[in-house]
Amino acid sequence: MTKLRRHWPLLLILVVYLALAVAYSLASPIYEPTDELRHFRYVRHLVVYRSLPVQRPDAPRAQSHHPPLYYTLGALVSWWVTSAQEVYYEPPINPYWAYRYWEVSDDNKNQYIHGDDELFQEGPFHGVALAVYVVRWMTVLIGATVVWLTYRIGRETFPDRPALAVGGAALVAFNPQFIYLSGAINNDVPAALCSAAVLLVCLRLVREGPSVRTDVALGVLCGLALLTKFNLLALLVLIELAYVLAVRRTRNWRAFLRGNLVVLGLAALISGWWFWRNYLLYGDPTGMSKVNELWAGRPAAGNWWALWQSLPYLWSSLWGRFGYGQVPMPRFIYQGLLAFCVLALAGHLLPRREPLPRSALLLLGATSLIFTAVVSYYILIQPAGAMGRFLFPGLPAFAVLVSAGLSQSLTWVVRLWYRLSSLLGRQTEKSAPLSAWAVSLAVTVGMVALAVYALVGILAPAFARPRPLTESEIGAVPNPTNVEFGVGPPPWRGDKRGVARLLGYRVTPTVVEPGGMVKVTLYWQALARTDRNYAVFVHLLSEIGTMVAQRDTYPGLGRYPTTIWEPGVAFADTYRVHIPETAYAPDVGYVQIGVYLPDGPRLTTPDGRDALRLATVEIRPRSSPLEGGQRGVPNPLDFNFGNQVTLAGYTLDRRVVRPGETIRLTLHWQALAPMERNYSVFAHILGVEDQVWASDDGWPAKGNAPTGQWQPGQIVEDVRDLTVGLTTPPGFYDVEVGLYASDGERLPVLAEDGHWLDNRVLLSKIRVVDEATD
Repeated sequence: MTKLRRHWPLLLILVVYLALAVAYSLASPIYEPTDELRHFRYVRHLVVYRSLPVQRPDAPRAQSHHPPLYYTLGALVSWWVTSAQEVYYEPPINPYWAYRYWEVSDDNKNQYIHGDDELFQEGPFHGVALAVYVVRWMTVLIGATVVWLTYRIGRETFPDRPALAVGGAALVAFNPQFIYLSGAINNDVPAALCSAAVLLVCLRLVREGPSVRTDVALGVLCGLALLTKFNLLALLVLIELAYVLAVRRTRNWRAFLRGNLVVLGLAALISGWWFWRNYLLYGDPTGMSKVNELWAGRPAAGNWWALWQSLPYLWSSLWGRFGYGQVPMPRFIYQGLLAFCVLALAGHLLPRREPLPRSALLLLGATSLIFTAVVSYYILIQPAGAMGRFLFPGLPAFAVLVSAGLSQSLTWVVRLWYRLSSLLGRQTEKSAPLSAWAVSLAVTVGMVALAVYALVGILAPAFARPRPLTESEIGAVPNPTNVEFGVGPPPWRGDKRGVARLLGYRVTPTVVEPGGMVKVTLYWQALARTDRNYAVFVHLLSEIGTMVAQRDTYPGLGRYPTTIWEPGVAFADTYRVHIPETAYAPDVGYVQIGVYLPDGPRLTTPDGRDALRLATVEIRPRSSPLEGGQRGVPNPLDFNFGNQVTLAGYTLDRRVVRPGETIRLTLHWQALAPMERNYSVFAHILGVEDQVWASDDGWPAKGNAPTGQWQPGQIVEDVRDLTVGLTTPPGFYDVEVGLYASDGERLPVLAEDGHWLDNRVLLSKIRVVDEATD
């Protein structure tokens, strides 16, 4: 009991962590966390086939390249759960998932369609859902062990300052990404456990010196780590550093050699069979050659741009990007955490009164840097390498470093404030060092608040079904319509119930500029649960019939598809229809909505309509960005091509044509810098799969204004005649434009921050009608 009372802050942290981790696991539908489906397939493969899965290009994917320890534990705790589903079954996919994935919203964040069997409130879990949650909650306990080990690392590093250990444990326990993945099936949390255990023993090795017991412990832990995740091979560097630090004074190289032989021997004995198996199967002990073949790997050389470009995503996904990264927190949170960590780590550079445990801090810093280097290399060879979870093996060490440096940094900030105040005559008292317990308490409270916010403000709303409307809300629905959408095409049978009823709608705003957004709120009432998932379309059409913008989604913004509807339930859906920056203006359009099968027909209303026209929307032109708007161009744009030229605007003499007719496109270019090369302009009318139905390529202004002669700031008017082919089928078509050099290389379109967007710009859509259309 005395020992428990002494460590009560850690016990409190663990209790809160466990509650949050279980809550996170319940708020996250199964298979939504990154690669959880493939991790779970591995577990089920072991249970059903009692053998290890093999990497195959012609089979459904599992995480077959990973060592089996974590998955074996998952099989041992879930083998008793019966399930009728195949090991490699594919859940129904939401085709509209990851809509504007970089935004904080609840719009189509779920990759899969989820049934009632996943809802805890509907009754006890069973079947596959039960098996998933059993393995998830095993991972929760592994995460709790990581938190405990982080605390032990802090106590080992700062034995006389327990507050620093508590702060480090809190930074791990309440990191939203760590909690989220602790409540999911993955091997990154077990990897953090292995790394933390090795680090703790290394710290004791440096403090107490080499011993056979320590050698054996490190060998066993290293072997288990290699059976958990291959990137933990980097722990050998940490172990070697620890032995060097342990014997550097005594020069006991015999103990150094013995330790290396014992560690390497035991690690090989425990995990060597795995590498031999890989060699027999793939001709490569690591199996990474097969991974790169199946997962679009690339050589590391020449990809430093990828590392720099990936840093923001890597940082944000270390702290909280849920799902497959498409459920982010607000940007200011990541920026605040970066400032917080920089401030804390700066404390280690400041002078202090008490001596620092340099060897211990060196091991902590080395652990963080080693796994940062591992992830950096992975980014160079894999497009999907920038995942913050890959940094989890270094997270406990990083958290203790942050906790240890924070109080020193804050003490210096307070002292600096007092000195400035004293110079200004506002303060004369001397400042006292900040209490480490006060700083630790502040960190803990702040991290708990962040974790709770991420749960109730970000994660849960992203996957929750829409809230049913009350009777009073139904009665107050704006623009009542009460139009039913039926099961099939007319003739309509009066005794046949429809699928959905549109109770009413709201469209805001009704005046918008290119690049703006129109919100269309539809108030639906479910009439029947179907065996197929119907989608909703929201179109903004010009009065002349061209498509301005559109949105397609399953109802409930992807979270309440018709296969799980409860008849009679009414709910509101707000669809965000983004107007392209290249939309033609001025224009007048109207909102049109309907319901359809993604691979089939539209549902009709009782009077035979397959779409319902709602409100009118006016599209007004923006002011020209040229010269502060003093020199305007029609349909002003600001697309940067390679920091050399801007597409500043355009006009079309018509937007509806018949086959064989010509559209005159006038482009307005502005030079940004002198150009040594003469670029050609391309203008194409594109159909399905970018098939070209009309084109006009060549130097600007019919060859009379080569780009090599343009002066910075110069405006060039460039006319293109696009004659639509005689065999062009009726429909909507894109107009693409851009520039290319004589070798065919296109100038890239760059964002404001300089990153690559595309190598073309899509302008307003045009419509091709057949000869019989008036």
